[in-house]
Amino acid sequence: MARKVQPRSRPAGKARIPASSRPRQRRNPHPGVRTNLGRDDSPIPLKDASATPEVENTSASDVVDGISFRSSSTRDSVSSLDSPHAKDQEGDNEYDETYLEAQRKSAVADLGEILTVDGSCLQELYKGTASDRRIKNFLTASSLYDYNTKSWTGVPRAPRDETQLRVWFTKVIKTIIDGLGNVKGTREVVDTSHTTFAHCEEPTQTSRPSISIRATGPSFAEPWVPNGEKRIPNAVGFSNVATVFEIKRDADANEAAVDRLAVYNRQIFFRQLNRLFCRSLLLTETQVRLLHCDRSGAYKTTSVNIHDDPCTFVRLVLGLSSQHEATLGLDSTVQWTIRDGAKVAGTITTVDESGKRIKYQLRMDEPHIVCRVVRSRGTVCWRARDKAGKHIILKDAWRIDEQVPEYVFLERAKGVAGVTQMFAYEDDRAQTKRFRPECFDFKANKFHNRTMSRVTMACYGSSLDQFTSQRQAIAALRDAIQGHWNLLKAGVMHQDISMDNILLGKGDAEIGQRGVLIDLDMAMVVNGPTAGMLTEYRVGTHLYQSVSVLENSDDDTVIAPVPRDYLDDLESFFYVLCHLLYGYKGVDLPDPDAFKGLTILAQWEQERLKATHAKAHYLGANELNARRLATFWSSASVELCDSFRKFISPIGRTKTSIRNKRDPKVRQKLFQDLHNEIEIHYAYVISLFDNALAALNSVRGDAPRSLSPSLGSETPSTNCSPGCRSDSGDGSSCGGSRKRGSSDSEDDSPPAKRRRSDSSDSADGTSTHSEP
Repeated sequence: MARKVQPRSRPAGKARIPASSRPRQRRNPHPGVRTNLGRDDSPIPLKDASATPEVENTSASDVVDGISFRSSSTRDSVSSLDSPHAKDQEGDNEYDETYLEAQRKSAVADLGEILTVDGSCLQELYKGTASDRRIKNFLTASSLYDYNTKSWTGVPRAPRDETQLRVWFTKVIKTIIDGLGNVKGTREVVDTSHTTFAHCEEPTQTSRPSISIRATGPSFAEPWVPNGEKRIPNAVGFSNVATVFEIKRDADANEAAVDRLAVYNRQIFFRQLNRLFCRSLLLTETQVRLLHCDRSGAYKTTSVNIHDDPCTFVRLVLGLSSQHEATLGLDSTVQWTIRDGAKVAGTITTVDESGKRIKYQLRMDEPHIVCRVVRSRGTVCWRARDKAGKHIILKDAWRIDEQVPEYVFLERAKGVAGVTQMFAYEDDRAQTKRFRPECFDFKANKFHNRTMSRVTMACYGSSLDQFTSQRQAIAALRDAIQGHWNLLKAGVMHQDISMDNILLGKGDAEIGQRGVLIDLDMAMVVNGPTAGMLTEYRVGTHLYQSVSVLENSDDDTVIAPVPRDYLDDLESFFYVLCHLLYGYKGVDLPDPDAFKGLTILAQWEQERLKATHAKAHYLGANELNARRLATFWSSASVELCDSFRKFISPIGRTKTSIRNKRDPKVRQKLFQDLHNEIEIHYAYVISLFDNALAALNSVRGDAPRSLSPSLGSETPSTNCSPGCRSDSGDGSSCGGSRKRGSSDSEDDSPPAKRRRSDSSDSADGTSTHSEP
């Protein structure tokens, strides 16, 4: 029976740090994967430990031990630690306990509550590796175990330190693998207590597992070394271990010591891109405990006495060092060719449109994208090419049972302009519940089974934050909004708009394809402008969530909850635009202070209530203070931001007003009236982008602007947005927009049915507060 262990919290003072606040630029050459952190997770690209680029993320400054990270455009999933504090203890150079404890807490923050199950389940694990009889014969012949005294021979019964135990276990494990493992030289037992294993998150973060099983084979590359540096023969690191063992004395083997195995397991996940699960052992002079990690989290076992049950210990060693990669928890449909310790080529196998098995060549010239969070959707986007040499993306992801598979939405999106296109899919490749022992209580402790699927998709350009000009960024965002409208008409609402879910089109992309909307994991099939009531599985991050979504809290008893609608996604597009303007000082130049202190973006990433108030205050400001924006952004781009803001603000007030109506029938009628303006809303927003693009295309239209106190001198006042309702909620409309000539129009925007009136913003109740 599983029992709860108290959840561990994030180390004090170690808040998640927005990627955009770092002085280095994030790189994302493929962008077919979501990377924002929501309730679920945030995929983060990183490079595999091979000589050729395997995984991607950001710039060269993000490369650590051959692995590059693409952090979320909002917050990193697990905090970084300071430099390791080490001290010499009896010449063993033990890491400081404070540092180790901080690592443990970071790992547990990712994995969530680590459940404890009865260690008796280990008796059934790896049952097929060797029979009791075979093990007994081996132990008797090798004199490793004394069946008369029922104890392992030579084990220190009262070890003065861990060194004695480590030496003994290294010898015993090696003898077991050599005698029963049949590994044919592909596994080697290594004392790594003095070997530094670099972490992915930060070059200063390292670990030293007591004992490691160094592995060779199609999934294992030697630790990466910087260009120009000589590769160390037979080097060992997280990229080429089958498993690791931690050695402790019985007196020191507490729960925290078991949980520290999660630190190692996580790093193995990040280095070995085709990991489905990972296991490691804590060993003492009398006990063994196992810790298992997969995409649903982690569990650990109670202790099993290795003297009373030698067969279970032997089978654990054999299973965790198996030459069969599937037994180790690796996906054998992804295989590499290893040469001189480095991955030089690879293949990935899936199914084509007709369901037949097909093998693609992995691209080794561009990095793949992976998730730097274990308990998550675990997204990996593999870059590959088909037989014709065409570049494609194969996306692996793990969904919870309550979620509709992404391929359902991608099927509806076929042929939809501005939305990623799918060629084939393969479902139910694995399920996390199948990795758990029979004694595991799936109903307890909020266990969420996850199912792995693989989708084959078209390959596009970089993510939006890799824009090369203002016009490219604005055009991509404009076409993504058009794509969102097209997708909605196909019966799908995206619900997860973010910077990382918008890709740049190719250089010669036509209007409507200059920006592509991707990552439909969190989408919903709809038959109209709403997506139904929000569930506990909230979508998106505070940075991009609309005020209405933020207000739809489970504990909100004052305002009636309302269905999520297309207007929430349009508001998310607005926050993406704000992220560009407030977060970047130019091309490839993120503002290192954009998410620090009381900046606009920092306020929007606070906890729900603070983020709600900050956004409402910003939307309701009388003027936009352009001094807060880098001069790189021209007047046309700043005008677009302010006009978009003035479109969002009254609609948000209208929705709040409707929610305050007590009669649900009245609320329904007023929302229906608001949603009847759907074509007007999309046409108006797209017209704002068309006006901005026309201005940017004019002579010096994209030139840096001069600073002024506000937009008052730069932009004529903009009337209330079309289709909005007054605060009284009586259904009366007000509207207006800048006129645009027919020459400014992009040719695929929806019909423009704008209402016009003489109502001003102040008459509509716009707040007179200055912008925060």
